[in-house]
Amino acid sequence: MLGLMQDRPLLISNLIEFVDRHNGDAEIVSRRVEGDIHRYTWSDCAARARQVANALDG
Repeated sequence: MLGLMQDRPLLISNLIEFVDRHNGDAEIVSRRVEGDIHRYTWSDCAARARQVANALDG
């Protein structure tokens, strides 16, 4: 089945980068334990993920 392989590994970081690039202004909506609703965008999520990765990388 040649030609059906992915050209990059299926990593969470790749998925977040993809959605940031193609649909970064879409909202992620969740409900907190306290009951209030929390909203932020995929671009915000990607920025926070990069910040955590840089902190862990040292």
